[in-house]
Amino acid sequence: MEKQISRRDFLKRSGAAVFILSWAGLTWRAVDQGVFSTGKGAAYEPWDGSTEQEGALLLVNDAILASNPHNTQPWLFKVNASYIEIYADESRNLGSLDPLRREMFIGLGCAIENLMISANAHGYSTRLHYHPNPLDSSCIARVELENESVRKSELYDYIPLRQTHRGAYHTDRKVSASILSDLENLILDERLVKLNWITTPNEKSKISDLTVKATEAIIANEQMSADSNNWFKESWNEIQDERDGITLDAQGGSFFIRTLGKLLPPLSHEKNNEFWLASTKDTQTATAAAYGMILVKDAEDNEQRARAGRAWQRMHLYGAGVGLGMQPLCQLNEMADHEKSNGLSDDFRAELMQLTRDPGWNSIFIFRCGFPVKETHKSPRRSVEDVVI
Repeated sequence: MEKQISRRDFLKRSGAAVFILSWAGLTWRAVDQGVFSTGKGAAYEPWDGSTEQEGALLLVNDAILASNPHNTQPWLFKVNASYIEIYADESRNLGSLDPLRREMFIGLGCAIENLMISANAHGYSTRLHYHPNPLDSSCIARVELENESVRKSELYDYIPLRQTHRGAYHTDRKVSASILSDLENLILDERLVKLNWITTPNEKSKISDLTVKATEAIIANEQMSADSNNWFKESWNEIQDERDGITLDAQGGSFFIRTLGKLLPPLSHEKNNEFWLASTKDTQTATAAAYGMILVKDAEDNEQRARAGRAWQRMHLYGAGVGLGMQPLCQLNEMADHEKSNGLSDDFRAELMQLTRDPGWNSIFIFRCGFPVKETHKSPRRSVEDVVI
């Protein structure tokens, strides 16, 4: 005779089944969204040092680990037995967020710097030529290579360790004068590039307020906001397939916050904007120990932009070696470019000129630095095969 199940037992068993199914679904979602796979998969292989590349392609692998705007990776490389050429990939520009291509060519300069450092570490001497082909403006540089003994810079070991740290920095720990001096001395050979430090409370407050104001202006501009959000990658499959863009893991947040962000449905553009503004206001500007401003003589000259990128990359590598968190905060520059390209009034450009303080020099790049509260994680990278033409 079949045993009758009481209503109470039925509800208990049903509740247990629902719990098991819910837990299984949550676990599947966690696995599917890469909660347990931070920094793993094909999108992160260029960082692990196990590349099968040989010869000059080894240098390209190091070059693609460079800092670049919004992780767009706007570069292409032509590799020859005796030289490597670096090209701008216009298909990977930031649109209205970088209308003058200032950030694109700074990013290319970062890749050039990594390539130069890597070449010496792998037994090549180098000769760098900017704009080697006057008929092709997308070719920013050619690096000629000759076999030589290994001359490994200390900075080389920090190439796979360098990360942009977007999280909180310790507010009770200053960046020492000796570190600031070392960073400045690193770029003395770049005669067309200058570094200004912003360290006093009043100066820091001024640039923090302007950065927040510029962020609000970008968000209020529908096209600029869309062009920025296009590079934010929330799906684990999207990260592994496209291997670019800004990810939750690279935000410098806690494991709990990153896990929650991965488990929840993708955010709307409005919510992404709110998150960006809150991070800029409450974390990034609020905890900056110091700001740096990179200046050049001509902010529209692509060679000088690339030289500024080389300087930034060099400083960022040094920062990785001493545990210094560093992050570009170029919203003010972006709004100044927006005003210029659209013939608008010079509100942000005028503020930028006041901050520069040096007649004859132009601000091209702003960054913050400090000692991070939490570790951050790697950003995805396209493979060498994807960027060699």
